[in-house]
Amino acid sequence: MFRFVVGILCLSFLAGCATEDVELYHRINEAYDFEVTHCDSFAMVTGFGRGENALADAKLSAIKQGEELKGTHIVWLQSDLGEPTKVVAVIYKCLM
Repeated sequence: MFRFVVGILCLSFLAGCATEDVELYHRINEAYDFEVTHCDSFAMVTGFGRGENALADAKLSAIKQGEELKGTHIVWLQSDLGEPTKVVAVIYKCLM
């Protein structure tokens, strides 16, 4: 019985690893402006995206930039859904 349970768990784990739509954890948190009033804003980032997932790609690009700058929160200011899709955000550092 134990081997059966372990086998099922292993298969479930492998099936979970095989999916392509995995959203990875990010160190930066999306926030609204009223949530970061006690924080320091120190940078603006711009993300661009094209194609089917243009908005998601643009936001991911901006989030990665914010993480590289060691920001803790990102607040979206503008989304331009033209071609290419563009997003603008402010990066904050919150010391809680």
